[in-house]
Amino acid sequence: MRDLDVMKIFIKIFAVLSMISAAVLLGKGGGSAAAQLDQYAHDPLNATYLIEGVAVRLMDGRCELPAAPGSATKTRTAVLGQPVYGDMDGDGDEDAALLLTHDPGGSGMFYYVAVAINVNGRYQATNAALLGDRIASMDITIRSGAAVVKYTDRRPEEPMSTTPSVNKTTVLILKNEKLIEIALLGVGNQIFEGWVTLGHEVRSFEPCFQKEALWLMGHSPTLKKIMAAYRRALPNETTYRSLFMVLAGELVGPPADGFGADYEAAFHATHLVRVAPGENCPSEGFVFDSPISSRQKITFDISKLDESGLYGPPGGKRALSYEFCIPDTVQNRIELKRIDPTVKFFAESPGRIGCGKYESLCIGSTHQKDFRGVLQRLAELTYVQRIDESFFE
Repeated sequence: MRDLDVMKIFIKIFAVLSMISAAVLLGKGGGSAAAQLDQYAHDPLNATYLIEGVAVRLMDGRCELPAAPGSATKTRTAVLGQPVYGDMDGDGDEDAALLLTHDPGGSGMFYYVAVAINVNGRYQATNAALLGDRIASMDITIRSGAAVVKYTDRRPEEPMSTTPSVNKTTVLILKNEKLIEIALLGVGNQIFEGWVTLGHEVRSFEPCFQKEALWLMGHSPTLKKIMAAYRRALPNETTYRSLFMVLAGELVGPPADGFGADYEAAFHATHLVRVAPGENCPSEGFVFDSPISSRQKITFDISKLDESGLYGPPGGKRALSYEFCIPDTVQNRIELKRIDPTVKFFAESPGRIGCGKYESLCIGSTHQKDFRGVLQRLAELTYVQRIDESFFE
């Protein structure tokens, strides 16, 4: 059973107990687990959100209830920071997205994201989607109908006492007034706004602020949804016409043959976020990637290296080896070789850094010309999350 599933079971037990207690007692600040979700509120801080199947009514952004009838332990829910505003349902109104902390009275502190839909100036709250337990560095925005949360978490094998250090991005959209997660963006995955063009010999996606169109890969399970949405939006179109969409996926190398072989690169779509006829590219690009700075990605001290990329005592100097993970695509390997000619690829090994499935371990050396510039350019790549010193046994 996954850790997230265990979390949800634990929270649900406390939520049910809170609901029983709330039938008799109102929570401090006006919160009530027995409140109805379809109530409208004058602002997002006083709306009713559904947390693990239980409606929790906030007042001024807070709710406090006994964890069980007669219990001194409290279940506390609160808005973290301030709501952010943007159109989530495509009707032109400003909806709200917000982060919630939920303390069921145990050792955990659970974090959620929820949305309050603007309905003629009043707000109808949605379900809350769980992000994790005791995560950190949370940031939430609304872009092109999606709520985007960036935060840091732990690796699955790390204990809860470990400081969160793994950068994650969760993207959520509204579907039938329910908040659903569409993509947990990891290494190599991004979300782009852009133009989709379909035809007999054309199947392209041209992201905003990209120089070249990308071939839409045919083995993507999302491609059928993209094609169906295109036909629905342009049912009588006989000539190739571009349609504005928001897609999640990753950049990959082009196919070896067929019409797609003429493209410089391709796009493997994993989710159709939104179809937006009549919209255009915004003033700034809509690309989600790692929030970590390039300087933070290099985890070892490069100041100990001399101008030749060596360190150690005179007569015993040696180069430093470093390792990182990349999505294992031909295009990424070509790009890396142009930046770092010393890099070697080990697709079957996770390395000490812990490369995952569909990733390749990359090992390079500082004993090269302009090694500092090479490391900087590697760290600037969006699909490189961390560069560690490599140790050989």
